[in-house]
Amino acid sequence: MTRTSARARLLDTATTLFYRDGINVTGIDRVIAGAGVAKASLYNNFSSKDELIAAYLEASLTRFLDLIDGLDEVADARERLARFFAELARSASAAGFSGCPFANAAVEVAPDSAAHQVIVRFYDHLARFFSRVVATTPDDPAVRQLIVCYDGAMSAAKILRDPSLVTAAAALAQRIVEVR
Repeated sequence: MTRTSARARLLDTATTLFYRDGINVTGIDRVIAGAGVAKASLYNNFSSKDELIAAYLEASLTRFLDLIDGLDEVADARERLARFFAELARSASAAGFSGCPFANAAVEVAPDSAAHQVIVRFYDHLARFFSRVVATTPDDPAVRQLIVCYDGAMSAAKILRDPSLVTAAAALAQRIVEVR
């Protein structure tokens, strides 16, 4: 049996706790206990809680980039958008769904932190994905409207525990693409 590294266990535990419970509510002692490591292991792998938060968001960003990279292979814009929102709806239907990890973190981290920079990069990637879908620039109003659809869908599905709101946002996103 292969045992995972202390770093991987810390990051896995932090990911679960930060996403489920929130960043500010989750203390380092809970992460350490959940990972089953000594406090020294945390500081040997991450210089601070802020660095652990940034690593959690980097891992979330990598998963998001994997999703959109796969969707970029779909030539038809409407189909690409439909698949994107279908994946969001699947996520919103899963047990433990807590919304967008980046939007969640945005209200909890300092604007000058490394974690905030990861959040900004996420929104940049999201805008570039939508701009490829619509065949325009990331600052186009249609792209901004699609970002609002994404944020609204993820937030409303989290708050109201209703994944059908993601489907409603998908229909709105399709209309935005049709109008173009």
